[in-house]
Amino acid sequence: MGAIDHVRYLAETIGPRGSTTPKKAEAARYAAEVLDRVGLKPTTEAFASARSSYYPYALFAGLLLVGELFFWFAGGWGAAAALILGVVALGSVLLELAFRPNPLRWILPKGSSQNVWARIEPSGEAREQIVLLGHLDSHRTPLLFSTDSWLRLFKTLVPLGLVSAVILIIVFLIGTFALTTSLRLLSLPFTLVILAVLVLTLQADYSPYTAGANDNATGAGIVLSLAKRLKAHPLAHTAVWTVLSGCEEVGCYGAEAFAQEHWRELGRAVWVTLESAGGRGATVGYLTQETFLLTSRSDPQLLALAEGIAKRRPDLDACAHSFQGAYTEGAIGAKYGLRVFTLLGFNRGGQLPGWHRPTDVMENLDQAVLEHGEEFMWEMLGEIDRQMPG
Repeated sequence: MGAIDHVRYLAETIGPRGSTTPKKAEAARYAAEVLDRVGLKPTTEAFASARSSYYPYALFAGLLLVGELFFWFAGGWGAAAALILGVVALGSVLLELAFRPNPLRWILPKGSSQNVWARIEPSGEAREQIVLLGHLDSHRTPLLFSTDSWLRLFKTLVPLGLVSAVILIIVFLIGTFALTTSLRLLSLPFTLVILAVLVLTLQADYSPYTAGANDNATGAGIVLSLAKRLKAHPLAHTAVWTVLSGCEEVGCYGAEAFAQEHWRELGRAVWVTLESAGGRGATVGYLTQETFLLTSRSDPQLLALAEGIAKRRPDLDACAHSFQGAYTEGAIGAKYGLRVFTLLGFNRGGQLPGWHRPTDVMENLDQAVLEHGEEFMWEMLGEIDRQMPG
């Protein structure tokens, strides 16, 4: 079976695979069966994960709105209470955006999920390690992602919501010393922004899951296909961890769990993320950096190897991109000090085709783009093995 067959099985036979859902667990079982069939010894590791990517931001907005009510109706002590709630909300959401523990994560409901991995040893002495990740879960289809216009609004709303929170905290602080009607009125425009954040995040969690053909059955499919090729033709001096992760869509919980479990073994391993690599109208892209709250930069030596492949193999139609306002599992590799490289498929507008939309189905994939992505990654594995041992 090739990558396209795995994509079809995940997107159509299994279908939408929301994080921590039974369908996501079925996808993990499928990945383990595939790895077992090609002669590897897969390991399944369970972990606890958030059930939603939107709950933390809804709670952030809700705390600020409760604070605003205290600010309006509870006098001086209400302003103090609003200040405390605002600081907790903003501090927690900033930590959430940086994939760090925070009070929002502690109190929100959790579910169970799984990572599936197999380590493929080299034919000779192991001098290098590569972690090759593709996540199995698929996202919801919120209004915020439904059109390019809504997506632009979303990318504006996130920083606007953070700025509004900062201004409200300043207003609440002033109100603890001198609470006036003018000050209360000043808070209202920023409160409306926070209300919009709450409404849109709540709407998102009532939207259905996407089939996730491009995001991210393609990345998972390439990992499974490469596992078969590596089993038949192992690298000379590089061990490869093929990882089918869970719960990327709710904050990279699976990648985090894998890194936490194995960080002593990984050392300074190469951390490769495969994401949305087969959308119609896309070409192979590799990230120079990605920015969510923090910026995660790709390893310069890996980028140099990628640029060399792009020049040597123009038939693969690959080029560099940067990514802002979103994240991949590359952010987790960067968090743990690993050498990061991320492969995605961008269209001419710099977007991921079908991203979190109902249109992310098999009919909107391009098998040639998927094959180009796999071939580019195969070339990268070979170059890493030859040029970056140890």
